[in-house]
Amino acid sequence: MISNIPPHIVQRLRLVKDKYGTPFVVRLYQGEERDYPFLEEMYRGFEPKEWSQGLPPRLDDKRDEWLRYVANEGINLIAIMEEKVVGHAALFEMEHGKSCEYLIFVHQDYQDRGIGTALTQLMRELAHEMGWSQIWLTVETRNFKAIHVYEKVGFCFVGPRDIECVMMLTLKGNGKGI
Repeated sequence: MISNIPPHIVQRLRLVKDKYGTPFVVRLYQGEERDYPFLEEMYRGFEPKEWSQGLPPRLDDKRDEWLRYVANEGINLIAIMEEKVVGHAALFEMEHGKSCEYLIFVHQDYQDRGIGTALTQLMRELAHEMGWSQIWLTVETRNFKAIHVYEKVGFCFVGPRDIECVMMLTLKGNGKGI
């Protein structure tokens, strides 16, 4: 999927600070040879496994299969702090030129620091630049931290709220303004 991204976006690197002032870098995932081992390491240490809709998978082979799919089929951002991947977000085009699905994970040792908010805001910008008009996600209703981040960035609930609910962010003008 990275081949579909305009070159000016591929080269982008963001230096951000968490809520304690500690710097971290957010950039596009740069492939299996460069970034996959570090992304895999983050998910190997991620707990609790299968927390959000069965993700990330608990079994190593299933987790590797899922992560390779995400890395190959999505547009992926990684957050790097202290020389390791601490957060990962991905967009998947669902309806060509219109909508995409969003997923995000921040390692438990780095949560509540603004990393998830930064990744989500930057993904919103990326979706806007790609010309999509909507981003949607599914979240478990008990995942209050994630819901707080999504609402802060502009997502709203769509439809009924049960064990899981759908949230949507509309990018005004089909990518011509947020």
